[in-house]
Amino acid sequence: MSAKFDTPQDANQGARELFLVLLVTILFPPILLFGFFVVNPREEIVVLRFGKYVTTLKTQGIRWIHPVGRQLQRISTRDTTLDIATTTVVEVNGNPVEISAVVVYRVEDTYRAALHVENYRQFIEDQAGAVVKRVASKFPYESADEAKPCLKKESEAVTDGFIAELQEAVEPAGIRVLGVRLNDLTYAPEIAQAMLMRQQALALIDARKTIVQGAVEIVHDAVGQLKAAGLEVNEADRDALIANLLVVLCSGERAQPVLQVQAGGRAHGAT
Repeated sequence: MSAKFDTPQDANQGARELFLVLLVTILFPPILLFGFFVVNPREEIVVLRFGKYVTTLKTQGIRWIHPVGRQLQRISTRDTTLDIATTTVVEVNGNPVEISAVVVYRVEDTYRAALHVENYRQFIEDQAGAVVKRVASKFPYESADEAKPCLKKESEAVTDGFIAELQEAVEPAGIRVLGVRLNDLTYAPEIAQAMLMRQQALALIDARKTIVQGAVEIVHDAVGQLKAAGLEVNEADRDALIANLLVVLCSGERAQPVLQVQAGGRAHGAT
């Protein structure tokens, strides 16, 4: 078996390594038994010898490689989850929010995961934390516009933004990002009380709008039913009736009787 070397120095180094392997084998033959190892399902093993890449084992089962100078780096190709710790981020409107996320990823290129980065798990953890901060700062916490993406609803634009930027960041490690989901999202404690009051005010306004809208529909139906029943109401009485109904329906206050002045000068109560 012959090997090809780029330089004479590489050839000399290869010869020394081969001599060392043969010498250890001759002096201590039982060492050959330590060459057996197992490749597990959904696992790849990057094999190095004396610090140089040899091969990548992808087939599960029992394998044998001479143990002298051998280094095995086991890389799992299973889908893996990573929890991003809660961190404070300033969203696009300048409000500080506390956010955490869960990342699902898979190693697709074990050669790069083993040799291009020091520790691929630590690498994706560091990159994911930075990406979550960067992407979250581009969106508001919540939005009144249904079509506008926001963090609270975790719209498709937000999710795609997390995945795209994180995928670009971890590409050197041979990692594929399968998904990013927000795990926790709240306003920071220093503004939580103020934001709660704001949400309550908005909820009250929305409730008032709903009440007014319903009241207008009820008044419209009441006037229509009066006309259908043949009850003629002059314009002044109709306006007073509408005003009283709106007061009753919107505020719950008791309506004042409508006074209709007849031609003879007598006043009659009208509800």
